[in-house]
Amino acid sequence: MNRIYKLVLTKLGPYNKYNILAFIPLGFCAGLPLPLIGATMSARLMDSGLSLTSIGLFALAGTPYALKFLWSPLIDTIKIPFLNNLLGKRRSWLLITQIILFLIFFIIATINPLEDLYLLAVLVFSAAFISATQDIALDAYRIELHSEKELAAGIATYVLGYRIALIVAGAGALYLAEYMSWNVAFIIMSLCFLLGPLILLFLPANTKIEESKEKDIGYFDRVIQWIKTAVLDPFIEFSQRQSWIWILIFIAIYKLGDALAGNMTTPFLLDIGFSKIQIANIVKVIGLTATLIGLFIGGMLVAKYNIVSVLFIGGFLQMFSNLFFAIQGVVGVNTNVLILTISIENLAGGIGTAAFLAYLSKLVDSRYIATQFALLTSFMALSRTQLSAPAGWMVEGIGWNGLISFYNLEHIDWVCFFILTTLLAIPALLILKKATK
Repeated sequence: MNRIYKLVLTKLGPYNKYNILAFIPLGFCAGLPLPLIGATMSARLMDSGLSLTSIGLFALAGTPYALKFLWSPLIDTIKIPFLNNLLGKRRSWLLITQIILFLIFFIIATINPLEDLYLLAVLVFSAAFISATQDIALDAYRIELHSEKELAAGIATYVLGYRIALIVAGAGALYLAEYMSWNVAFIIMSLCFLLGPLILLFLPANTKIEESKEKDIGYFDRVIQWIKTAVLDPFIEFSQRQSWIWILIFIAIYKLGDALAGNMTTPFLLDIGFSKIQIANIVKVIGLTATLIGLFIGGMLVAKYNIVSVLFIGGFLQMFSNLFFAIQGVVGVNTNVLILTISIENLAGGIGTAAFLAYLSKLVDSRYIATQFALLTSFMALSRTQLSAPAGWMVEGIGWNGLISFYNLEHIDWVCFFILTTLLAIPALLILKKATK
């Protein structure tokens, strides 16, 4: 029996290590806040009778996620008294953020939105800020803890936990609110954050952070030194790399074709005749399963092969998967084709995501992990949002029916759009070698 057990473990590659598997519950803690301050909170406010205008303004609470690079130098350099000696820098920050999130959502559970709306708004914004801080510390800790071959596997388990949290804090909280109450739902959600501290106790302290040797200098000189080493040096170090411009371009466009197609997937499926229930069942359920499988495969590939090869495989599959949406536009409403399309698209996206995040993790300097990774991921999020914004215009503004009037097809505009997104995925593959020097 022991031989069979060991054989199974060896077949799992990097996934047989506690340091890797522990990022499932840690990713779970990282994913919980997003629905609780977003869609789930909106549902609670709607039930409370709040106006749509007020509910819409709560979307501003997510601003800290896009600006987290601004305070990431603090997470890179500040030690929390007592806890730093006990747990290490990264684990102490994670412990503090998870306990604060537990307390914030526990308090939110007791608040009546109509009576204490401003207090609720402050707490929701605070939860987003603390959640973004947790992301900074968790990304840095993951990168420091895992070897180069383990990076993608660590990302895969992290994203698995994150995706589970999105379901638990989304659909799970709605079920609890429906059959019990919103108070009970948020209390149970707040208790989920206590899973993180339990896991952290069994993980090793970080030993890779390089400490400053400066001693016996004045307060003003200490502040100047901190600004230089924690704020300026991470950006200067990155800009001195030979291919830093190619790296930033690659980060911006690696998932461009995928992002353009993703932005228009639901409108496309509704437009050609699929129902909301069909989209929910196939796109959400089957899509999530395929994404998780793709992440697992991506982690295995990075552990076995070099990152350049896996980035190419992931990028090519992402590009190839967009053609299936074009085929869907030709055949119209066909659930079998949709299942195949969504499965391939999410499987490719999962492999590409695992490889891409492993690539970003390798880019950071060990002295500035939190700052540089926060900068790169913020840049990735902002650039993808901006570059994919014209997706709707690309469908209806170009006038595909007039350009290809000789080809009589009901959904020619959608077919041409998805072919175009396929072509837009090519540039990233062409500059891959320049961006990975």
